[in-house]
Amino acid sequence: MLIVLDQFGSWVLNEHLPLLPSDSVIRRAYEDGAFHTTAFTFSSTQTAPGHASLVTGVSPAQHGIVANSIFDPKTGSRRTVDDRKHAVLGNPERFVSPEQLRAPSVADQLREATDGKAQVVALSMKARSAALSAGQKPTAVVFYDSVARELTTSTYYTPNKRMPDWLRDFNTANPVEPLLQVWEPEDPARWEKHFGPDDRAGEMYPRFPHDPTQADDPYYAFSGTPESSEYLIAAAYAVVKSQRMGLDETPDLLVLGVSGTDIVGHIWGARSWEYADNLARIDRALTRFARMLESRGPVTFVLTADHGVADMPERAEADGGSGGRIQARALIEAAEAAANEELGEGDWIAGYVSPLLTYTEAGRTRREELTGALEKALPNVQGVRAVYDATKGASLRSSTSDVERWIGASLPDDPPGDAYVLSEPGWFDALAIAGGTNHGTPWPYDRQVPVLMWGTAIERRTSEDVQNVLRVATSLSALLGVPAPEGAPNDPLPGVMRLPD
Repeated sequence: MLIVLDQFGSWVLNEHLPLLPSDSVIRRAYEDGAFHTTAFTFSSTQTAPGHASLVTGVSPAQHGIVANSIFDPKTGSRRTVDDRKHAVLGNPERFVSPEQLRAPSVADQLREATDGKAQVVALSMKARSAALSAGQKPTAVVFYDSVARELTTSTYYTPNKRMPDWLRDFNTANPVEPLLQVWEPEDPARWEKHFGPDDRAGEMYPRFPHDPTQADDPYYAFSGTPESSEYLIAAAYAVVKSQRMGLDETPDLLVLGVSGTDIVGHIWGARSWEYADNLARIDRALTRFARMLESRGPVTFVLTADHGVADMPERAEADGGSGGRIQARALIEAAEAAANEELGEGDWIAGYVSPLLTYTEAGRTRREELTGALEKALPNVQGVRAVYDATKGASLRSSTSDVERWIGASLPDDPPGDAYVLSEPGWFDALAIAGGTNHGTPWPYDRQVPVLMWGTAIERRTSEDVQNVLRVATSLSALLGVPAPEGAPNDPLPGVMRLPD
């Protein structure tokens, strides 16, 4: 079982580990299993490239998933799992598939090695987390949709447009509406002791309680509540039980993308009452789930994250650091002004979806001049460090600069944009006009994530040095007894006892 806690950087684990109970599954893995601090080898530390890299063992330059979304001239942005073909059941205006993923995954290797007998199931509140983790031919991919108001899938995974029986039964037995409950903190005295007062600068919705029914769209707000993660974990157990996963000689792979940590983290920051309260409930639900799986037979757990996160700028400044929010509108306006000054009045910049600026056709005909103008002008925008030609990924990968190599590793030779924008440490693309935090940079708080492993074929090991997180794919392959995906690192992480093929 691969568990991916969205937005759970190594520094976040260090903040919250002392708050977890002694019987916590996360604490148990940290103290008794194999534990490593690892780092992504690329700079675009977002959810989609993170999940894709964990299961393919290669960077976005190889697997093609550069960011969560890319610029679309019709809509402004389009998610990387949106293929405009495979509709979501219950929401025909939304589309989901893994077709943009160019590299084979551990799941693909497992399905091929077992002639399709192995079950591969991925679940997440986010479609991109589930779809990109399960490869091209999984047994099932399940995610939440606020329009459908339930867990669902797309026609890529069920061409007959019929929801799997177990999922239909789960949705019938577990409607979301009763879960739209007022969120009160479980242990406010403890959270205040460790993190200070509840209402902190930068939080988008300060002060408990939080009532999703008061949101403009309660079913959308549901994803940012602890109930959503508990609901997701219950669905994971439902599919394991109904499909009898792990009960025969053929190994199965279950991927659980816990999105709630990311949604809560964006709104309130990782050092908030909300993050601590949410994580405590997720940990408790995961602990129960792990025990149930262990009672059924041999099982191995690998827990990691798809990226970290920046501290809330207001909190960072209070602690003597720095940081801030880069407004996309200000960035585009500065790019347009620089383009007009260098090239003359015209339509040069099509749009911006982090981390890539996209040029118009006219802009691309004068790429070298336009990029040169942006390289000079955009670092004058507060929070922007540098701009790079996104078509120069190969040369960046050969740079003597670590940061430039990481940027190059984020860029395939046919990138979905034209100029890569690098922010200063502590700075990030704003999610709102004011408040909240984000990720997506090459700085350590975003790149470094923990890997915790326990269960069958895992021995106690730790590392002094930061490890390559792409070795997660190699580790999963070794535990499943299948070849690692092409291009993945050669060796699993320390603590993995390789099983025979």
